[in-house]
Amino acid sequence: MKSSACPRFEKIDQLAATVPGLDREAIRACVPLLYFHREFDGALEQHYQAYGFSRGRWQVLITLYKATDDGLTPAELADLTGVSRAAMTGLVDGLVETGHVARGEVEDDRRTYRVRLTPRGTDFIASVLPDHLHRMQRLMGAFTPAERDQLVALIEKLRDRVQVFRHD
Repeated sequence: MKSSACPRFEKIDQLAATVPGLDREAIRACVPLLYFHREFDGALEQHYQAYGFSRGRWQVLITLYKATDDGLTPAELADLTGVSRAAMTGLVDGLVETGHVARGEVEDDRRTYRVRLTPRGTDFIASVLPDHLHRMQRLMGAFTPAERDQLVALIEKLRDRVQVFRHD
């Protein structure tokens, strides 16, 4: 269900008239993407909550599921999931409490530890992943195989330009 329709563009057109060089069509193409992101983000949040997890905990579990049996350090997990290192500590603590992950020592470095899925964590992911993948398939079912290929190519082009919004 859509949360709201994409906006009309009268205000953007009015603003564009005062901003030299503004490409109205580029803006009109970006706004629906922003609306999709908001709707998809909200749907994903509900989806993860239905499994009893936050997005952050889900990302940690999936990242560990894809990792080697050696697990990952909290710093590696933070880098791979895009979560801050401080937030990763809380995510790992919560997953340790629920028994989905365990901490293990790192040889030659007592300053850190490795995080690994426990059998409970592995079983959990194995039990919910089919549903998750089927939902992804249903979402992408809106497109033909050729359209999916085109969408992926277009998204990759956008990913290469995301830095325009970073204020580094």
